Amino acid sequence: MKVSQKKVWLAALTAITLCSVTATPAMADDAGEMLKNSAMLPVRLVSIGSTAVVGTPIALTRQISVRIREFTKTFADKIGGHEDFPPNFFASFLSVPCGLVVGTGEGLLYGGKNAFGPGYEKPFSLQAFSLGDEIDPDSK
Repeated sequence: MKVSQKKVWLAALTAITLCSVTATPAMADDAGEMLKNSAMLPVRLVSIGSTAVVGTPIALTRQISVRIREFTKTFADKIGGHEDFPPNFFASFLSVPCGLVVGTGEGLLYGGKNAFGPGYEKPFSLQAFSLGDEIDPDSK
Protein backbone atom coordinates (compact mmCIF):
# COMPACT_ATOMS: atom_id res chain seq x y z
CA MET A 1 0.00 0.00 0.00
CA LYS A 2 1.64 3.16 -1.21
CA VAL A 3 0.63 6.57 0.15
CA SER A 4 1.46 9.58 -1.91
CA GLN A 5 3.60 12.35 -0.46
CA LYS A 6 0.86 14.88 -1.22
CA LYS A 7 -1.62 13.05 1.04
CA VAL A 8 0.91 12.87 3.88
CA TRP A 9 1.58 16.62 3.70
CA LEU A 10 -2.16 17.35 3.52
CA ALA A 11 -2.85 15.20 6.59
CA ALA A 12 0.03 16.81 8.50
CA LEU A 13 -1.14 20.34 7.68
CA THR A 14 -4.71 19.45 8.66
CA ALA A 15 -3.53 18.05 12.00
CA ILE A 16 -1.40 21.14 12.70
CA THR A 17 -4.30 23.44 11.82
CA LEU A 18 -6.75 21.57 14.06
CA CYS A 19 -4.31 21.46 16.95
CA SER A 20 -3.58 25.17 16.73
CA VAL A 21 -7.28 26.05 16.68
CA THR A 22 -8.26 23.79 19.56
CA ALA A 23 -5.18 24.45 21.69
CA THR A 24 -5.94 28.09 22.41
CA PRO A 25 -5.70 28.77 26.13
CA ALA A 26 -8.90 29.11 28.10
CA MET A 27 -9.38 32.27 30.10
CA ALA A 28 -9.46 31.20 33.74
CA ASP A 29 -11.07 33.01 36.64
CA ASP A 30 -8.85 34.52 39.25
CA ALA A 31 -8.16 32.41 42.34
CA GLY A 32 -10.79 34.10 44.50
CA GLU A 33 -13.56 33.70 41.94
CA MET A 34 -12.61 30.07 41.35
CA LEU A 35 -12.69 29.35 45.08
CA LYS A 36 -16.07 31.05 45.44
CA ASN A 37 -17.55 29.08 42.52
CA SER A 38 -16.15 25.83 43.91
CA ALA A 39 -17.59 26.51 47.35
CA MET A 40 -20.98 27.54 45.94
CA LEU A 41 -21.43 24.41 43.81
CA PRO A 42 -22.87 22.19 46.60
CA VAL A 43 -25.15 25.03 47.70
CA ARG A 44 -26.39 25.50 44.14
CA LEU A 45 -27.02 21.78 43.68
CA VAL A 46 -29.00 21.57 46.93
CA SER A 47 -30.91 24.70 45.87
CA ILE A 48 -31.86 23.14 42.55
CA GLY A 49 -33.12 20.01 44.28
CA SER A 50 -35.11 21.76 46.97
CA THR A 51 -36.59 24.37 44.66
CA ALA A 52 -37.64 21.62 42.25
CA VAL A 53 -39.37 19.70 45.05
CA VAL A 54 -40.98 22.68 46.80
CA GLY A 55 -41.22 25.27 44.01
CA THR A 56 -42.88 23.09 41.37
CA PRO A 57 -46.07 22.48 43.42
CA ILE A 58 -46.16 26.21 44.17
CA ALA A 59 -45.89 26.99 40.45
CA LEU A 60 -48.60 24.40 39.72
CA THR A 61 -50.98 25.95 42.25
CA ARG A 62 -50.32 29.48 41.00
CA GLN A 63 -50.79 28.66 37.33
CA ILE A 64 -53.88 26.51 37.85
CA SER A 65 -55.60 29.27 39.82
CA VAL A 66 -54.60 31.93 37.28
CA ARG A 67 -55.85 29.87 34.32
CA ILE A 68 -59.15 28.91 36.02
CA ARG A 69 -59.86 32.58 36.75
CA GLU A 70 -58.96 33.64 33.20
CA PHE A 71 -61.05 30.91 31.58
CA THR A 72 -64.00 31.57 33.89
CA LYS A 73 -63.98 35.26 33.04
CA THR A 74 -63.64 34.58 29.29
CA PHE A 75 -66.36 31.92 29.19
CA ALA A 76 -68.70 33.92 31.44
CA ASP A 77 -68.35 36.96 29.15
CA LYS A 78 -69.51 34.81 26.25
CA ILE A 79 -72.72 33.75 28.03
CA GLY A 80 -73.79 36.90 29.81
CA GLY A 81 -70.96 38.72 31.58
CA HIS A 82 -68.53 37.95 34.33
CA GLU A 83 -70.11 40.42 36.76
CA ASP A 84 -73.09 38.16 37.51
CA PHE A 85 -73.15 34.88 39.40
CA PRO A 86 -75.12 32.63 37.00
CA PRO A 87 -72.75 33.08 34.00
CA ASN A 88 -69.74 32.49 36.28
CA PHE A 89 -71.37 29.38 37.75
CA PHE A 90 -72.13 27.82 34.37
CA ALA A 91 -68.78 28.88 32.90
CA SER A 92 -66.97 27.10 35.73
CA PHE A 93 -68.17 23.71 34.44
CA LEU A 94 -65.88 24.17 31.45
CA SER A 95 -63.25 26.54 32.83
CA VAL A 96 -62.16 24.38 35.79
CA PRO A 97 -61.14 21.34 33.70
CA CYS A 98 -59.51 23.56 31.05
CA GLY A 99 -57.69 25.55 33.72
CA LEU A 100 -56.47 22.36 35.40
CA VAL A 101 -55.03 21.00 32.17
CA VAL A 102 -53.40 24.22 30.95
CA GLY A 103 -52.27 25.32 34.42
CA THR A 104 -50.70 21.94 35.16
CA GLY A 105 -48.64 22.07 31.99
CA GLU A 106 -47.53 25.65 32.60
CA GLY A 107 -46.84 24.99 36.29
CA LEU A 108 -44.58 22.04 35.51
CA LEU A 109 -42.75 24.09 32.89
CA TYR A 110 -42.27 27.17 35.05
CA GLY A 111 -41.43 25.16 38.18
CA GLY A 112 -38.61 23.41 36.34
CA LYS A 113 -37.38 26.62 34.71
CA ASN A 114 -37.32 28.39 38.06
CA ALA A 115 -35.51 25.50 39.76
CA PHE A 116 -32.75 25.22 37.17
CA GLY A 117 -32.44 28.92 36.21
CA PRO A 118 -32.78 31.15 39.26
CA GLY A 119 -32.20 28.13 41.52
CA TYR A 120 -28.63 27.96 40.24
CA GLU A 121 -27.93 31.67 39.73
CA LYS A 122 -29.51 32.90 42.99
CA PRO A 123 -29.84 29.88 45.30
CA PHE A 124 -32.88 29.79 47.58
CA SER A 125 -34.35 33.06 46.25
CA LEU A 126 -38.08 33.78 46.00
CA GLN A 127 -37.95 33.46 42.21
CA ALA A 128 -36.31 30.03 42.52
CA PHE A 129 -39.22 28.84 44.67
CA SER A 130 -41.75 30.31 42.16
CA LEU A 131 -42.78 32.94 44.70
CA GLY A 132 -41.53 36.02 42.84
CA ASP A 133 -43.69 38.64 41.18
CA GLU A 134 -43.27 36.99 37.77
CA ILE A 135 -43.53 33.22 37.65
CA ASP A 136 -41.74 32.98 34.29
CA PRO A 137 -38.02 33.72 34.71
CA ASP A 138 -37.68 34.72 31.04
CA SER A 139 -40.48 37.30 30.96
CA LYS A 140 -38.50 40.49 31.34
